[in-house]
Amino acid sequence: MTGLHGRRFLIVTAPFGGFGPALARVLEKRGAEVSRMIFNAGDALNWPRRGGIVFRHAPNVWAGEIHQRLADFTDVIIFGEGGSYNRAVLSAVDRLSARVWVLENGYFRPDWITVERNGVNASSALPRFRDAYPDPAPELPTVRHVGKILPYHVVNISLYHTVQWLGGLLFPSQDVHYTVSPLRQCLGHIRRYVGLAFHKPENCDADLIASRGPFFIACLQREGDAQLLRYSRYADNTAFLAAVLTSFAQGAAAGDRLVVKNHPLDPGLIDLRAVTLRLAKERGLAGRVDFIDGGNLAQLCRNSRGMVVNNSSAALSALGFHTPVKVLGDAFFDFAGLTDQQPLDGFWATPQAPDAELFTRFRAHVISQSQVNGNYHEPRSIEPTALGVADMFERVSEK
Repeated sequence: MTGLHGRRFLIVTAPFGGFGPALARVLEKRGAEVSRMIFNAGDALNWPRRGGIVFRHAPNVWAGEIHQRLADFTDVIIFGEGGSYNRAVLSAVDRLSARVWVLENGYFRPDWITVERNGVNASSALPRFRDAYPDPAPELPTVRHVGKILPYHVVNISLYHTVQWLGGLLFPSQDVHYTVSPLRQCLGHIRRYVGLAFHKPENCDADLIASRGPFFIACLQREGDAQLLRYSRYADNTAFLAAVLTSFAQGAAAGDRLVVKNHPLDPGLIDLRAVTLRLAKERGLAGRVDFIDGGNLAQLCRNSRGMVVNNSSAALSALGFHTPVKVLGDAFFDFAGLTDQQPLDGFWATPQAPDAELFTRFRAHVISQSQVNGNYHEPRSIEPTALGVADMFERVSEK
């Protein structure tokens, strides 16, 4: 590596918790200068060091001043694509002199995080056709497994939003881009996580579910997530469920069942179990649809006939287990050879499995180009993950 001397990084947004400061320390050790935008009290909590740039104006002011504010930086970092601050950066990509890096949760979770230029997920520059993933596939590194993540993630989210709410008077014009207030989400996460701790695991057991008959899986998104709002024809999970259940009622065999799997980070503000069962009953599917909150995704994939997603990365796990996948939204992995290209009504009768050799090549290429082994929240993984991200910044340095 040649180091990062002369590079000036601005972290516009970062993952909740301590990853931002850890990344800054790594970048500075390699010779870079690092600053961070502080848009609210949660950002201030997550940046207990020098280099913070406080911004108390309305989001439209940020968008209007973005070129002058970013002019002195060689590299700009955002986490995800949601929110007005991130969207303003992405809208200006072609006119900025700085490189724009987008961090996101990994495509192949839980042991990877995503680092891409100018966009992720459906906005990724990764190609969407078979011939773009040829032999020989890149050699994969030895993977360090990150272990249990969810408790740390929930704590980081909850603490951030609590402090953001408490410090609201200090940042009266801050952008709160969620469809539901951060405080309600925080309380919902805590309540749901505590509830899951007392959840009967057998309710999500793949073998028990399979004993009731052949089944498909439908994976929900986190309510209000950018993937659902930006890269989907459905406004929310309810609309997605309505479409999937209507099609299932029309096209699935009488003995087939549908398992609706909740998102691991759903804040629990909408009773999606009740919504699912109501929609199922309305379509004559009472007794053939299960709703689960948890469960081992790998075991569910191995036991199922196929998976339906909007554009969830759970589909990539399913493809790795040779499970047929139907994508209803916009996803970079939705192309012939990987996902089923027939209409949803036909998927239930004849689900098409992925080309296993293509998926192996695809996974290796995607990891080589966009993934870093690690996690933003598991304490022992934060430092190694920051080192991996810095390596990516060094390796891919051209504008």
